[in-house]
Amino acid sequence: MIPNLGTKGNGEPVVQPAEPKSTAVACWRVPTVKSFISLAIAGWIGLALTSCTTTQGLEVSPPCSDVGARSQQTTVRAFSKVGLGRFDLPHAAGRLLVYQPKRLSLQSHNAGAQNLGAQRVQDLGGGWSLYRTQPGQEAKAAQQLYQQGLGQYVQPEYLYQPTSLAVPPNNPSYLTEQAPLFQQMKIEQAWQKLRTHNINCPAPVIAVVDTGVYTQRSDLAPNLTPPDSWLDVVGEDLSNPRPTRGTVEPEPGTGASHGTQVASIIAATTNNGTALAGVGYNLLRVLPIKVFDANQQAGTLQVAQALEYAAGATQIAGQLFVNPTPAQVVNLSLSVSAPGFSDPYIEHVLEQVALQGLVVVASSGNADLPAVGYPASSPFVIAVGATDANQARAHWLSGYASNYGEGLEFMAPGTGVPVAHGPNPGAYALAYGTSASAPFISGAIGLYLLQQQLLGQTPPSSPSTRLAQVRACLTSAAQNPSAWDSQIGYGLVDVSKVVEPSNPACFPQG
Repeated sequence: MIPNLGTKGNGEPVVQPAEPKSTAVACWRVPTVKSFISLAIAGWIGLALTSCTTTQGLEVSPPCSDVGARSQQTTVRAFSKVGLGRFDLPHAAGRLLVYQPKRLSLQSHNAGAQNLGAQRVQDLGGGWSLYRTQPGQEAKAAQQLYQQGLGQYVQPEYLYQPTSLAVPPNNPSYLTEQAPLFQQMKIEQAWQKLRTHNINCPAPVIAVVDTGVYTQRSDLAPNLTPPDSWLDVVGEDLSNPRPTRGTVEPEPGTGASHGTQVASIIAATTNNGTALAGVGYNLLRVLPIKVFDANQQAGTLQVAQALEYAAGATQIAGQLFVNPTPAQVVNLSLSVSAPGFSDPYIEHVLEQVALQGLVVVASSGNADLPAVGYPASSPFVIAVGATDANQARAHWLSGYASNYGEGLEFMAPGTGVPVAHGPNPGAYALAYGTSASAPFISGAIGLYLLQQQLLGQTPPSSPSTRLAQVRACLTSAAQNPSAWDSQIGYGLVDVSKVVEPSNPACFPQG
């Protein structure tokens, strides 16, 4: 149980959004920008630490690794089983596999079998043969073949199903804390539709552009990209940026855990005994990019550089940083809630990365305004609002609720969402805000891109159309695909429809 200790004493959660209703102006100057609006985290989540302890996270192999079979010489032992196989398990109708080492003439073999209502149709080698019989009569025919000496061992042709993900996953807090939220978006059903037994493809990468991530947490680390891809674009002070590769340790202070919380919704290690499950079920990887300094401020340049780096490369203070693990999706749980506001420089970069095929998701903001915050309001970004336990637009404290209105596209849970908190495994909290909602949609898009690969489908030939395809897929899978509503947009997304191979909006045929 992850208790919500952050209350006012009457059960009402304490929410500490870092997104004020008015925006602060910072003093960082660049040649083309005299000043910029300080970007504040969209759902500075109301947090409640808990002292629960869980088992250490197990190492999880990358889901798309290609491990070759080891070559070794073996001697096949002679088949010695005698009798009948099990006919209480799923098996093919009208088909039997018969082992008979005795060399009977084909004529006597066929004559004897036909008298028993069976027909030998194929020699499989090694004493095995395939027989046909009347559907529904497999067990009876098998017994007769065995009793008449026409088979030393007779079994049905068993039916196998592709290996599926364990649902619900083995995470102690999942059933009580997470399942009600995941079920709102039918994430469990989506997991069951992912045929993961034959994955041999790169795992989709979701860049979490945020305060940084406590990468040492064993319940998160296995699902992060390699350290050489991590980037801190700012350091401690955005007025004197000191970019660093290979470390994204959050700056101490209020809100330091925000990036870890967002990342854990997508990539918490799943089905391994740790407390929480991730939307990505170990099939997606998170690329952490730190853009907030010690004062929890990020500027126009930091966000833009993070977007460029996620897509492939960026230049910071004259130094080129090339990303060895480019992302396909970017999660921006940050916002400026000022009706009509946009940042032209970031807008330019958003258009560029969209043309490169990057899909950007952002939270709508927490200021209870009838206007989606920026960058979620950009046409190059998918805007996500938050729902409460009743699947309605979330309200937390007076003046703090999920932004709504024009530009809002989809909803996801944003009230009491269990998240990882702090650097130590075993420490968790409950999150409130649209910051928690955006990663649900980012994770859903990652699963969609994975399913494309599993089905052998290629993304649009033009990367610039990928955002349009993803947007159309999500819309087709939303609760209100044909009736947009100002309060909830197209509503909660049914992730099982996002990965449904027969959904033509997601997987066009031909």
